[in-house]
Amino acid sequence: MPNIRDIIINVGTAVATRITNAKAYTAPPDSVNEFPAVIPLLDPFDPAVAFQGNSFQGTLRIVFLIERAERREAWLRLYDHMDATGSGTSVIAALRVDERFGSAVDSSAVVRVENIGQRTIAGGDYIGFDTLVEFIQTVA
Repeated sequence: MPNIRDIIINVGTAVATRITNAKAYTAPPDSVNEFPAVIPLLDPFDPAVAFQGNSFQGTLRIVFLIERAERREAWLRLYDHMDATGSGTSVIAALRVDERFGSAVDSSAVVRVENIGQRTIAGGDYIGFDTLVEFIQTVA
């Protein structure tokens, strides 16, 4: 059974491998120098709710950055990465290809895209967005 850390890493890696030339980070980086970048983060959760019975349910925030904010043409490419029909470019399509991410989770679903546009992360300004993915995983 994967643990929380494995789930985060497996999902981030799965998304990055389905996006052309994407770099997967396994933890929030000090700076981002390779684009597009996929940074999976676990959203806050209530342990009393998240660990009910023999399963863990939570929300992953997939931070997707396409490049530094000073490049105006990046805004146009941003929409391609949100388009659910874009094979090889779409974060949403990458998340839907294998909703179990191998066997990292029992099931998952894309629930929302937010924080679209310019972002400041670790002191750097980037163009990107967040995709929220709810998941559930059986734990023994």
